[in-house]
Amino acid sequence: MSTLTMRMVLFYGLTLLLSWGYWLGLIAQNIVVEPGSTASHLPGLMGPMIAAFVITLILDGWTELRSLAARCFTIPDNWPAAIMAIALPPVLLLACYLLIVASGGAWPSLQAFLDYPGIPQATPALASLVLVIVLNGYGEEVGWRGFMLERLLPRLGPFRATLLLAPMWLFWHLPLFWLTRPMMDMLGPMLAGWAIGLLLGAFVFTYLYVTFSRSLLVVALWHTAYNLSVATFAARGLPAALISTLVMLLGLWVAVHFWRLSGTNPEQAEEQAQ
Repeated sequence: MSTLTMRMVLFYGLTLLLSWGYWLGLIAQNIVVEPGSTASHLPGLMGPMIAAFVITLILDGWTELRSLAARCFTIPDNWPAAIMAIALPPVLLLACYLLIVASGGAWPSLQAFLDYPGIPQATPALASLVLVIVLNGYGEEVGWRGFMLERLLPRLGPFRATLLLAPMWLFWHLPLFWLTRPMMDMLGPMLAGWAIGLLLGAFVFTYLYVTFSRSLLVVALWHTAYNLSVATFAARGLPAALISTLVMLLGLWVAVHFWRLSGTNPEQAEEQAQ
């Protein structure tokens, strides 16, 4: 077993142990995370981040751990473009509601924009935002992009690295289909669309990661901005469908772009992928 394979196996195994251990514990108690419930699936989303920190410390030492932690706060040189990228999902949500209001629809309350699965409804707006950034944004991105993608890119290049990462990221979500109401509602024909969306979304995340100096701050904030734009009460229905479709189209474009570079040296492919 190569060193890279060993790292991937240890990281993924610990991630499943942490995340699934928490989620399956809730499922065993017949708990469903839905509006009005006090239970939350969000702590389980921190599994990839905790696994990344633990495996990095054990195998690579404090220097690499500090490097990983530093990338959680890295501001890329092209930060204006990063801000525009992060703002894209909320701007699309705003545009959707401007069209809805212009067509005679109602503007939702501020709380509807922050009514996020797993966050108690009485949580103050700022606290809700911080929780989603830390638990969902960093919780996932430090592991999937900061640890796994970081190590796959030099060996495989952006196209093949993303193709390898995406199925493992998808499989990790499996218990949530028996735990959270929004995921339960996707069981059936919608599940195929969700899987395709996640695969194409993985290409978007890879593009953001290599374009913005491997900044985990950027991908964590983009992840948060996207989820707040498609997973809240305000985004249900047409806004979520339109935004997710546009992001899927963006992901398809990125996938084709990466595929065209897949025949080149992985390092050259990564440079040209930006």
